[in-house]
Parts: sequence; C-alpha cells; structure tokens
Amino acid sequence: MNAARRKAGLLPSALYLLLNLVLSWAGFVLLAVALFGGVLTAVIWVGVPILAFTMYVWRGLATLDRRLTGGLMRRDIGTPYRPLPDVGWLRRWRARITDPATWRDLIWLLPVAPVLSFVWMILNAVFWVNAAVLSSIWIWYRWVDHGHPQLAGFGDWNLVIHSTSQGLEWLPAGLLCGLIGYFVTLGTARAHAGIARALLGPTRQAEVYARTETLVETRSRAVSAAEDERRRIERDLHDSTQQQLVSLAMDLGRAREKLADDPAGAEVLLAKAHAESKQAIADLRDLVRGIHPAVLADRGLDAALSALVGRSPVPVEVSTRLSGRLNEQTEAVAYFVVAEALTNIAKHAHASRAWVGLERVGRHLIVEIRDDGVGGAVVTPGGGLAGLIDRAAAIDGTTEIDSPPGGPTVLRMELPCGAEPAERSQQ
Repeated sequence: MNAARRKAGLLPSALYLLLNLVLSWAGFVLLAVALFGGVLTAVIWVGVPILAFTMYVWRGLATLDRRLTGGLMRRDIGTPYRPLPDVGWLRRWRARITDPATWRDLIWLLPVAPVLSFVWMILNAVFWVNAAVLSSIWIWYRWVDHGHPQLAGFGDWNLVIHSTSQGLEWLPAGLLCGLIGYFVTLGTARAHAGIARALLGPTRQAEVYARTETLVETRSRAVSAAEDERRRIERDLHDSTQQQLVSLAMDLGRAREKLADDPAGAEVLLAKAHAESKQAIADLRDLVRGIHPAVLADRGLDAALSALVGRSPVPVEVSTRLSGRLNEQTEAVAYFVVAEALTNIAKHAHASRAWVGLERVGRHLIVEIRDDGVGGAVVTPGGGLAGLIDRAAAIDGTTEIDSPPGGPTVLRMELPCGAEPAERSQQ
C-alpha cells in the first residue's frame, strides 16, 4: 500500500533538509559532550548512568529521524530494534545495548548525519543563492541601489550592473540556477532519506529475527488454540454424544428384554432408540463439521462456503474468483475464518447484510468480509478477532481489520496458497 504514496515535493524536501541540519548538529554536540563526560567519569562510576542515559537519548533521536523521514519524505522506516525481554530492567537495558541497531543509530548521529546535512546545505546554497542573486539583481538596481551593485568578482575582473536592462540579462541564468536548485533539493533530500533508511531501518538479519519471534509466538498460540479445540471436542463427546449413545444402548437392552413378553413396550423403546440414534448422528455431523467439513475436502472451498452462508442468519452475498483447488491448509483457514467472521457478525454487528469475497492473486488468496453493521470491532487478546489473526498467522498470512464506529466493518486477509496450476505445470 505504501508503494502508491507520492514522493515528497520541494517544500517538504527543503523542510526535511533544514530540520536535519539543525537536529543533526544539535544532536552531535549533545552526544559528543555526554559521551566525552561519561567516558571521563566512568572510572569513578559516575559516568555509567550518564552513558546509560545517553544511550536512551541517541535511540530517541534516531527514532525522531525515522519519523521525520516517514512524515516529510513519505519513506517509512520500520523499527529495527529487537524485542525486549518481558521482565527485569537490567535485562532490558542489556538487550538495548547489545542490539546492533543501537550502534547503527550512533553511527548515523555522530559522523554520518551531520556531515551529510552540511554537504547538502552547501550544494543547495550554491544554486539557490545564485538563483536569488541573478534573478533579483535588476530589482535591486532599479528600486534599491542605483550605485552600480557588483554582481561578482574574480581577481581583477568584476561584474558590475550599470543598468536595469543589464540586470535583466542575468534573469535567465538565475531561473536556470533555480531550476537546477529545485532538482538538487529533491535529489539531496531523497538521498539523505535513502541513506537514513539504510542505516536506521531494519536489516535483513533483524527482519529474520523479528519474523522468527513472530512465528514462534503465533505457532505457540496456534498450538494452544488446537489444544483448546481438542478439549472442546472431548467435552462435547463426553457431555452430549457419549451420553446419547449410553442411553441408546440401555434402551436397546430394555427393548430386547421386553421383546418376547411385551412387544408393545419393546416397540416404544425401539422408537425412542431410533430417535436417539438419529440425534446422535446429527450431533456427530455437527461436531465433524466444526472440525473439518466433508464438503470442503470433497468439493473445495467454493462449495463449502455456499453451504456455510446458507446456514447464516444474516443474508450473505458471496463472490469467488478461484482457479482450481488450493492447498488444504489455506482452504481450511479460509473456511474457518469466514465461519468465525459470520458468527461474529450475527452475534455482535447488528448487520442486515454481509459480503464475502475470495480472489486468488498470484500466490496468495485474498479473503475480504464486509458487513453493514455498527462497527467498532476491537482486537482483544483471546477474543474472536485475535483468533482469526492467529489462525492466519499460523500459515504466514496477514490480516487487516477496519471497523470505525458506525461501520462498516471490513476484514481483509491475505493467505499464501502456492503457485497457480499453470505455473506449477511449467515448473
């Protein structure tokens, strides 16, 4: 989505360069003094808290640079820091000081950013000062100073304006300098933002580390959810189906005893047993459908969703653009996401209609669920929406939820589903 953002124009670029010049040199002086004082007094332990505090300061300054780059230059820089331990301030401080991103921040703030901002200032000043002088010298001569202002001098040669017309002759050169200055400002601002992104952004190693942490967390939640599901199935079997089967066996036993002496009583017991067997079959069918519906395995996601929305108390419109079958994991996740989302809509959204759309785009399945309800859906730990996010994350899927107060609510999920059938046949 960020790829569609427009690049920064002249004014944001100029403001970005100006702010970086001021902040980088102010930060340079502050950090140089703090580090120098901290190192000198470290032998008497006074400098240790000074250095520790200085580390927090330079991480804060680096974070400010990231926000400036994202806000003014529209080039978002992700957080490069590793996750911190949950407990212990000493462990958290140690994690910060051993994080490579912390030291890349210091490299950026001490030698790189001040030098770059000074170089950019010189380059921009050369063109913009000349643009201003060459474009306005005729105005200066005409209305301000009739004393033949000197435009430039090189050794014994001096360029002096003697008339307004002579000053106007330099106007095209001033406009050309302004045009060049325009591109220099844009180029230097984007170069500064690019270098900042390279040093202050997450490295490939940091991204892999963060991804690993996320996968470990989502896998843990998925395992926990699977264990909860197993307990639910055991509870449903014990509390419902098992009791029905025990009652069915007892009725059949009593009917067998009465079959010879009391055929009418045996007939009543057999009728009751027959009804209980049908109820047990229905309960088992519902239980199995909750685990993995047979229609999903036999006929695919499209048919399974048609059966699913047919049981929804809220009218649902389904639109699918699928080419062939998907892998089993993706189909199962998509099915249960839609099922849980429709359940949430029926319970909480107060909606009159809902829409479900599925489209395969390259190697991903896009699932979008919308309703016209009251909105205000919030992701809470252990809640239904958190379960949907965890279910998608378990197969490296991503989830976006937009639910402003008053509605509508839009849930968009992107799930990996492998290559297209034609692509697989070519490989």
